[in-house]
Amino acid sequence: MKVIIAKSAGFCMGVRRAVEATLDIVNREDQGIATYGPLIHNPQVLDLLSERGVQVLTDIPDRTSGTVIIRAHGVPPAHKQKLQESGARIKDATCPRVIKVQVIIKKYRQQGYETVIIGDRNHAEVEGLMGYAREQGYVVSNEEDARALEIKNSYIIVSQTTQDENAFDSLSALILKRYPQGKVFNTICDSTHNRQEEVRKLCRRVGALVVVGGRSSANTQRLGEIAAGMGCPVFMAETEEDLDLAALSRYDTVGVTAGASTPSWMINRVVQALRSLPGKKEGFILPFLRKLVWLLLATNLYVSGAGGALAYAGGLLQGIAPRLTHFLMAAGYLFAMHNLNRFIDQRSKKFNDPHRALFYQKYRWLLLTASLIALAVALQAAFVLGTGPFVTLMVMSILGVLYRFRFIPKPLSSVIRFRRLKEIPGSKTFFVALAWAFVTVLLPAWGAQAIGIQTWGVLLLILLVVYVRSAMFDVLDVMGDRIVGKETLPIFIGEKKTIKLLHLLLALLLGMSLIFPALGWTSPLGWWLIPGILYLATVIHAYEKEKLTQGLKLEIGLETALLLIAGLTWLGRYLQT
Repeated sequence: MKVIIAKSAGFCMGVRRAVEATLDIVNREDQGIATYGPLIHNPQVLDLLSERGVQVLTDIPDRTSGTVIIRAHGVPPAHKQKLQESGARIKDATCPRVIKVQVIIKKYRQQGYETVIIGDRNHAEVEGLMGYAREQGYVVSNEEDARALEIKNSYIIVSQTTQDENAFDSLSALILKRYPQGKVFNTICDSTHNRQEEVRKLCRRVGALVVVGGRSSANTQRLGEIAAGMGCPVFMAETEEDLDLAALSRYDTVGVTAGASTPSWMINRVVQALRSLPGKKEGFILPFLRKLVWLLLATNLYVSGAGGALAYAGGLLQGIAPRLTHFLMAAGYLFAMHNLNRFIDQRSKKFNDPHRALFYQKYRWLLLTASLIALAVALQAAFVLGTGPFVTLMVMSILGVLYRFRFIPKPLSSVIRFRRLKEIPGSKTFFVALAWAFVTVLLPAWGAQAIGIQTWGVLLLILLVVYVRSAMFDVLDVMGDRIVGKETLPIFIGEKKTIKLLHLLLALLLGMSLIFPALGWTSPLGWWLIPGILYLATVIHAYEKEKLTQGLKLEIGLETALLLIAGLTWLGRYLQT
């Protein structure tokens, strides 16, 4: 089945800001963290925060301690003051767009204006806004409310930030017709506007629309109402288990959008479930190929094969005769370590790629056995190369497995900030790239007793290529990694800055690929790396410009960059001969 995902689906700026602020506090403080009211309207996210020790306060205690986070929807000012008086440390996670509406209401109330709020009467945001309007505030949810209004003074009209724009315009016009002395402020946020417009456009392209989000999320329900109003069949889903797959299978193309508080991993679950359905006009071949590619990626056969091919290419780039031993050592080690680390890291995979996490759970013994066999093959191949490569690969294997385990005793944690290698910000990406560079470049050269300037030149090139590839996967996994407390590069410096850094590294790689062969720091085959580096840059650029979204195509695109670099090196060698 063809699935079209709305570009704006998922966390809006305000929700993302609130969740990230809460997770930052959770990672700094061990206990005493609470939100005043549900932080956002998504039960799955709230459950995850609860697992991390975040409580939800429904009433304000007279005395309390710790940190209390004000929900993204905002609260009445009287409630905020009472929280401060209770002794709690306050972290205000109110969405900046909501704060803007609060400021408008407060400003005009002080000038004697009344306030009309167009929105859902019992919504948390509206209740907070009414706290700023005080007794001069009115809530209008429908035409009946608008006709029942009795306004005597000058007034302003504002909107709940997630209101339907068409409804806001019609209700505002109705009120102004009765009381023309009003001032209108369209305070619907840009994210809401874009999301609603995208739904209208999407409905013209698809047979049906799936809207993912919490049942209590007003903006999620509103997206469904807009689509239904256009005559598009709508399927509301809080999780993938809510999908009516039998009904959805009748359509060739299905659109997917999501509310502002829906996390990316929940959207991914729904999309994966939809893509597993055969399209009405699809034959046998395409679904089979799709499943085969997914299986090669899920088992790490594809990436480990690319690593083995890269070891062969690494030998050519150094002027070393490639051997089957090099391929077996690299492919076996990478297959084993990628799989073993995924077994250890199941918690974040549950969020970033739940379908793959279930696959690992179901076939854990088969994959674990295959990984141990592959590691044994890799160690045997390294032993053939010599004692040095064998011992080095053994140490690398042990460090790879122990990456997430504590190596600094707890009593020393006050002196040494990091108790695990994984707690060093951005360390995972660097160590992964370093391991690839060692196993594909350094160890084969060591075994051939041919370590020289070309070894270090090729090692640097391969290290940077793999670093870019691995850092890009960290960008894709940033939300799940943040939830489980990982310290990846995108979490440390931000996703946008990470992608900018990757562009700089790719530019550096292009320069090195041009210069190193001329200086003799690689063999002349180094020039053949340039198309592969440009291809990798193109894939990342396509993601940045939203031409490629997170999923199978993007993953295979990133992994293929390594295989392409190896293949081009082989091609260059063939053409030379």
